[in-house]
Amino acid sequence: MKNKITTNLFLKILSVVVAFLFWLVIINVTDPTMAKTFRNIPVKILNENVITSANQVYEIESGDTVNVTVKGKRSFVEKLTSADFTATADLSELSKVNAVGIAVQLKKQSRSGVDVEWGNAVLKVNLEQRETKKFRVEVVHEGELSENYVLGNIVAQPNIVEVSCGESKFKKIDHVGVMVSLNGESEDFEKRYKPILYNEDGEVIDSSNVTFSNDTIKVSTQVLATKEIPLYVEAKGKPASGYRLVGTDFRPETIQVYGSKEVLGKTISIKIPVSVAGAKKDVEREIRLDRYLPAGLSTVSDMTTVSVRCQIEKNGSRSFVMTPSDVAVKNLPSNYTMEFEDESIKYSVVVTGKEEDLSDLVLNDLGAYVDLRGLSLGIHTLEVRYNLPDGVKLKNGARVRVILRNQTGASETPPPATLIPSAPPEE
Repeated sequence: MKNKITTNLFLKILSVVVAFLFWLVIINVTDPTMAKTFRNIPVKILNENVITSANQVYEIESGDTVNVTVKGKRSFVEKLTSADFTATADLSELSKVNAVGIAVQLKKQSRSGVDVEWGNAVLKVNLEQRETKKFRVEVVHEGELSENYVLGNIVAQPNIVEVSCGESKFKKIDHVGVMVSLNGESEDFEKRYKPILYNEDGEVIDSSNVTFSNDTIKVSTQVLATKEIPLYVEAKGKPASGYRLVGTDFRPETIQVYGSKEVLGKTISIKIPVSVAGAKKDVEREIRLDRYLPAGLSTVSDMTTVSVRCQIEKNGSRSFVMTPSDVAVKNLPSNYTMEFEDESIKYSVVVTGKEEDLSDLVLNDLGAYVDLRGLSLGIHTLEVRYNLPDGVKLKNGARVRVILRNQTGASETPPPATLIPSAPPEE
């Protein structure tokens, strides 16, 4: 059996090849008929003016594309593409049910003729009365400018556009806007943008079959440099007799402003006067910054005021503002580390005494400290203790919360916070 298969093997293979080539010749000579379908060919609308002249608009319900089947000689059909067909729908022939037949034409011609079929496809539309209204153009933006720059004035031209569309879509329109894209600009720029329709939720509405009085809106965008400048508060006048000004605290201490590069190039600071004349208690004010800004500058963001507190005390007492960094630590176990729970918190400490004993007193003279003797790992609330100079007494002190940890960093569940009773004021 094996010998029969292998005998004259070359001649057998050659005969198969010759037979295949002979078949190809016959196919190409006879050029058989074949069918091919081209899908989703777009339908072009004709005579739209028939609708618009009646003050109407249309929305396509179905039939905006059509499938076409072509039958013809293989040599011709195989070379066709979707671009060789033109599909149209003439709205001047619209029926009472708002439908019109689609016409398809083949741009190329075949000597042997072809059949083009599209199944009597039709285009259906919905008709509505056209409504027209004017809207103010609202400019929104996305993206970021270069660092240390902010947006100035943004002007749209025109700032009012007329919109025409069907009544059902018209009911959804809340406003017209343009979207300005920011891409690291550091200078003023001007671009044109297409108007966008928005509903009351800020969602974009499809603008198909909508007519705008202006196809594009020119937007001029001002880009302004920013700068951080210091604030200074100056107390004016004298407190009431028997009282004195202890100190002035204010926040923020710096503000960020924007303006022209020429103005920002100058050395700028803001000094704000606060009157304490006749005061017998602390003077607290919220002062508007715009009253003291140099011409051509404005504040960035919502920082429009400065909070000021002028501390007034009666002679014979002194108060100090203390932070944890002003408190010394005593008797910390060697295998522990300690930190304050809030390093930024501030405390008010009041002492009393004779005027001559208080006049030159400074914060370090209070000798504030906390004693950690006998404390375990965890969070503790401690009364701050003091080594006061002779003749000076504590009127009210402060408490701090401290955290004790194992020096190796081992994690342990901290016990409940404990409070060390405060020492009574010195007599």
